[in-house]
Amino acid sequence: MTQKSYYKLVPNSSYKSILQSSIQNIRFISPMERKPLVIVTPLNDFHVQSAVICAKSNGFQIRVRSGGHDYEGLSSISSYHQPFVIVDMRNLSGISIDTESKTARIGVGVRLGELYHAIAEKNPNLGFPAGTCPTVGAGGHISGGGEAH
Repeated sequence: MTQKSYYKLVPNSSYKSILQSSIQNIRFISPMERKPLVIVTPLNDFHVQSAVICAKSNGFQIRVRSGGHDYEGLSSISSYHQPFVIVDMRNLSGISIDTESKTARIGVGVRLGELYHAIAEKNPNLGFPAGTCPTVGAGGHISGGGEAH
């Protein structure tokens, strides 16, 4: 038996600000660019799973955005001129640092600046090798970044 979940789409005044919050190249803000039908900001793994299943079952393309720090618009637009949704991971931003084992567990929505700060608070002698831009999403950075699909 297949489980189904039903969500009611409620117009939200934060759509535009969430869409534009991490667009690095202003050409993608243009009214000529196709905009996502929906921006999903999941709070947990189940929400991500549900968004992907729903989008795929309705034939929508999916753009995944960890930080959205890309100049080609891969996480913000559809280059195929097909309906698409953005799954914006910003709310999956937990950080847990174990200084004994020198390891960390982080959510895909954590930005590098947040990670650097959390590490420095726990132990200023530890670090994470990445770039100097604090707004890059750690999820994209760690997974190769900029792919968005």
